Amino acid sequence: MRLPHRDPIRLGPTAYEVFQENEGIPSVTGFFIEDLMDVEVKPWARMGALGSYLNLGEQQETDAYICEIPAGKQTEPQHHMFETLVYIHKGRGATTVWCEGDAKQTFEWAAGAIFAIPLNVSYQHFNASNEPVRFLAGTNAPHVINLFHNEDFIFRNPFQFRDRFRPDREYFNENKKLTVRSWESNLVPDVNQFVLDDYPMKGKGVKIMRFGLAGTTYGCHVQEFPAGSRSTFHRHGPGAIVCVTQGTGFAMVWREGEERTRFEIKSGSIYSPADLMYHGHFNTGHSTLRHFAMRGRSPKFSQDRFRTKLHEMIPFDEEPAEIHPMFLAELQRNGVKSEISVVEE
Repeated sequence: MRLPHRDPIRLGPTAYEVFQENEGIPSVTGFFIEDLMDVEVKPWARMGALGSYLNLGEQQETDAYICEIPAGKQTEPQHHMFETLVYIHKGRGATTVWCEGDAKQTFEWAAGAIFAIPLNVSYQHFNASNEPVRFLAGTNAPHVINLFHNEDFIFRNPFQFRDRFRPDREYFNENKKLTVRSWESNLVPDVNQFVLDDYPMKGKGVKIMRFGLAGTTYGCHVQEFPAGSRSTFHRHGPGAIVCVTQGTGFAMVWREGEERTRFEIKSGSIYSPADLMYHGHFNTGHSTLRHFAMRGRSPKFSQDRFRTKLHEMIPFDEEPAEIHPMFLAELQRNGVKSEISVVEE
C-alpha cells in the first residue's frame, strides 16, 4: 500500500517566516512558475540588489530566490551558515569569495553556470555586462533558521570551514568523478553542455549527473530527456526545486487520491512537487529537454544512498491509464517520434 501524503502542522509563524517577512521583498508560493524572468523583483537591502523569494512546494526544508543585479552593479558582501546553490539564467559576471584574513578569489560565470557558495565564506556577486543579470539560488535557509532561530549565529558567525574552502586559484577549477552519475566540482560553466551519464531506469536516452558543489551537503542534479521521451512518475520527501534549462514539454503532479495538475514548461520554468507528491517530466518538443534540480543531499554526504518507500516510482503499467496515450497524442500533433523504453534498475 502506498503511503498517504502528510499534512503540515501549523503552530504559528516559524522563525524562518518571521525572518523572511523582515526581508521586505515579495514571496511567490504554490508549485509552479512559468518563467523566472517574469517574476516581480523589488529592492532587497541585505543583498543590495533586486529579489523575490520562492517558497514553493508547501515546505520549509529549502527555499529559493530570484536575484537581479542591474548592469554594472554588485551585491553586498555577506556570509551565512546556510548553503546556497546558484544557477545563472541570464547575463554574465563574476563572484568573489574570501575568508577573513585571506586573499580574495574571483571566478567568472555566464548563463548556464551552476556553483555553490562555500559554507559561511564571504562572497559578492558582480554584473560585468551592460544588461541585468538574473539568477536562481536555492538554499537550506528554512531548515537552518528554524533549527537555530538566532540571526547573530547565522549571519555573524566568524567560524571558518577550512575543510570546505581553500583560498587558492585552483579551487574553482577542480572536477572529480565520484562514481557513475555522481560528480564533485566547485563550478560547472554550462549545465546544458556538461556530459551526463545514462540513466536507464528512467527511460531510453535519459541521462543524469548528480553534483556535489563546494563541499555542500545540499544536493543537485542535471537531468536530460531526448525528444519524444518522458520519465516514470515518482515521489519523495519535500524540498525539491526544478528549473528547466532548455527544451519544452510539460510536468504533471498529483497526490494520492487527488486530481492531477499539468504545467507547461520551457527554459526558465520552475516547479516544486510537495511532500510525497507524484511528479513526472515529459519532453514533447523537437530538441533535448534538460533541467537543473536542487533537492536532498549531495552524492558524497547523502542520506539517500539507500532507497526507501519515500522514493517510490510507478511503473508505466501501473500509472493512470490515460496519461501515456495523452503524451503520445501530443507527440503526434507536434510531429515528434516517441522514444519510450523504460527498464527496471
